[in-house]
This record gives sequence, structure tokens and C-alpha cells, in this order.
Amino acid sequence: MAKTEASPGRGDVLDTRGLLCPYPYIRARQALEALPAGASLVILTDSEPTATSSIPVLCEQQGYALACDRAGEEWRLIVTKP
Repeated sequence: MAKTEASPGRGDVLDTRGLLCPYPYIRARQALEALPAGASLVILTDSEPTATSSIPVLCEQQGYALACDRAGEEWRLIVTKP
């Protein structure tokens, strides 16, 4: 089950590792909708479609800033809401 927790100075963290598509995307979209303007959400995922397609498209559509990095089979996406 994905969990969201506060990380001081980094924004909220949404851990979707272990979830299959489309659940990482759905959880991320819900968390981003609830995020206040100017805040960031760190999304941890091991779902390649989520990291390389779903979240980047969502960010482009909504005007969110996106930074990401990959370590092995896991991605860390940092989404900042304008």
C-alpha cells in the first residue's frame, strides 16, 4: 500500500513502489491535487510506465515542474506545483 509522509524541507513523499499500473499514477494524481501551490511531492516508484510516461504527461498537462532520477529499477520523481 502506498503511503504519504512529510519530509521536512523536501515536501511530501509518496511511496508507490510495489504497486502495479495504474495505481501509482492514480495515487500520484490524487496527492498532487491535494498539494498546495508552491509545494513539492517526491514520488518513489518502480513502475517504468509511471516514471517515463504517465507522470511526465500529467506534469506537462498541468504545468507542474518535474525532476527525476533513477537508481537501478527505481525512480524518484520530484513534482513541484506552481
